[in-house]
Amino acid sequence: MTYHFQCRCGRVRGLLSRPELALRGLCYCKDCRAYSNHLGTSAKTHDAHGGAEFIATQARHVRLCEGTRHLACLSLSDKGLLRWYAACCTTPIGNTLRNWKVPYVSLVHTCLKPDPAAFERTFPRLQMRVNTGSARQAPPRLAFRTFVSLAGFVPGIVVSGLTGAYKPNPFFKPPGEPLVPVTVLSTQQRDRAYRAA
Repeated sequence: MTYHFQCRCGRVRGLLSRPELALRGLCYCKDCRAYSNHLGTSAKTHDAHGGAEFIATQARHVRLCEGTRHLACLSLSDKGLLRWYAACCTTPIGNTLRNWKVPYVSLVHTCLKPDPAAFERTFPRLQMRVNTGSARQAPPRLAFRTFVSLAGFVPGIVVSGLTGAYKPNPFFKPPGEPLVPVTVLSTQQRDRAYRAA
């Protein structure tokens, strides 16, 4: 089974395989809000509590099929997450760590809902809420389910890093270089983004 995703204008398209192994979650961190503020997509990305919905998966289950020339990447700092988006329409696509040997990818809901009904059928249950301490308003509790979900997900990431299964990664090229140059926000850009977060 595969699940189709795309940017808002449709120039960047991809496939998520094994969606049944992925986790559906909400992240409430200020970093995510600062990122969407910088892109100008906050209203489309975050809910009233300040959360952004995502699907967590392994990089080997993600394939970019069209429009990689429109792919862009930024980071809030020199050591921060790599945040991938479609430059053609500023649609957030996903987030990765800088180390490709940790093949975690969180696909942002902004690229996952060209068909909202299909999204709900494929990912019917919210499984985790993370960084709830940074929420604008206290979200409903989901602590136990979050713990159980991560306990089942994280070992697979570790095993992929040890066995070399991390290497098929649409966001990196061997020997672990980002597919496109990474833009790191300046101090002024970062401060402006966080002020609105």
